[in-house]
Amino acid sequence: MSDFLTLESEERSAAKDAVLRNIRAGSVAVLASENGYVYVADAFNVPAVERIHAIRKTEPGTACQVFIGSLKTASGIARDFDGDAHLLANSFWPGQLTLLLAPQRGLSWDLGDSGDLDEIAIRIPTSSFLLDVLQESGPLAVASASVAGRPPTSDINYVPALPSDVGIYVDEGPIEKVQTSTIVRSGISGLEMIREGDISFIELEGVVSSISRGTL
Repeated sequence: MSDFLTLESEERSAAKDAVLRNIRAGSVAVLASENGYVYVADAFNVPAVERIHAIRKTEPGTACQVFIGSLKTASGIARDFDGDAHLLANSFWPGQLTLLLAPQRGLSWDLGDSGDLDEIAIRIPTSSFLLDVLQESGPLAVASASVAGRPPTSDINYVPALPSDVGIYVDEGPIEKVQTSTIVRSGISGLEMIREGDISFIELEGVVSSISRGTL
């Protein structure tokens, strides 16, 4: 049976501890992010990550995004988090910047692509409760709490999952304005913006003038 917490009426630290217990036990949690409600699980727990993909009905080879709590963590999981990529993260994290970086070799995880992509999507979110969890959880595998290809879910009551699929839900109420992250890839030719979201290309260019535009 899933736990269902309403953050407004729950003691915040108790809610965080409950989420951490579920994540450490290998369960999937549903939490609010500024991009809508999301499924989260320990990024290093392969069965939990697989459960996210099963709930969402994602295509084989699709990798979860990774949420982290600090720039130091990014350095630990990505081998090209330096130079201009670090400058952008330092300017826009926490926030709506997703960086596509090469993972460190030897990481014992499978985000859904069996490591074939040699690329991870990393972000530090701004949602305060999610950030509190990340300070203690370590990297979390994340995917929108919606069926793959469908719009983000802004109301937890419409999350498409059976109670048996999810260990804990934390309701922060309807998300009034679902935000969109800007995606930047770090490659051998430098930084390339491949999706413009709430952070504009002009804002990125103000930090790193060598960035180019691309397409996702």
